[in-house]
Amino acid sequence: MSDLLSLPDIKTIESPQENETDMMFKVESVGPPERCPECGFDKLYKHSSRNQLIMDLPIRLKRVGLQLNRRRYKCRECGSTFWERLVSVDEKRSMTKRLLKSIQEQSMSKTFVEVAESVGVDEKTIRNVFKDYVALKEREYQFETPKWLGIDDIYIIRRPRLVLTNIERRTIYDIKPNRDKETTVIQRLSEISDRTYIEYVTMDMWKPYKDAVNTILPHAKVVVDKFHVVRMANQALDNVRKSLKAHMSQKERLTLMRERFILLKRKHDLNVRESFLLETWLGNLPALKEAYELKEEFY
Repeated sequence: MSDLLSLPDIKTIESPQENETDMMFKVESVGPPERCPECGFDKLYKHSSRNQLIMDLPIRLKRVGLQLNRRRYKCRECGSTFWERLVSVDEKRSMTKRLLKSIQEQSMSKTFVEVAESVGVDEKTIRNVFKDYVALKEREYQFETPKWLGIDDIYIIRRPRLVLTNIERRTIYDIKPNRDKETTVIQRLSEISDRTYIEYVTMDMWKPYKDAVNTILPHAKVVVDKFHVVRMANQALDNVRKSLKAHMSQKERLTLMRERFILLKRKHDLNVRESFLLETWLGNLPALKEAYELKEEFY
């Protein structure tokens, strides 16, 4: 039965108990420790023991628990006591190291609840394992500092999150849970050790971003993202359209409202009908024509 677990320092002491979803093994260590971890003396004796539940990898899609009879030893030389150490067990999580590794990998693609149900571990534990794993990977992996840094935000669960990108490589550099200027933007920019390498920063026209860049990256040239400039040009054009409605008949107002999207499209994207309607509106409304032509110049 020990072959079923295949753990180097743990052996089963009786057949497992199982039902439709779970298996429970009674286990103990393969042998006593050879020396005291404090003084290195080899004269030890069993001092006490306790039962400890250790979770392991599922077997045949059944969740596996190990009821470990864990022994405590005392050194005859220095008098120190210690629990036997098992290389197969992660002491922090009370699970085998191979289960810990499996949880780390699964939690990258599955929900915490799904992983918890499949291995028989509390969802909060899965969440903490994932958090520690991500922190470890962040320490191990060093992202290349971009020459051209992009600063933007994306809404996730109705909240804006800071997004830093490498413009030249078209890759994500980092994502943060919020976009607070002091605690997030300035803090994250200041953590870039070789930030003098950054020559350009692309962003929208949100002032806190520019303030943060001026504080931490005063040498970098700021470039306003074209998307945001064009969006503001479209908004300005639409404001002109709205202002002209006050001098129109009810029918003209309704028509102009219905055809507003023609004004926002690029001229070369219009079909024959749309081009005719556009030229009609621009020919009759000089102010609208001027605003439209200015909008087109931003592309």
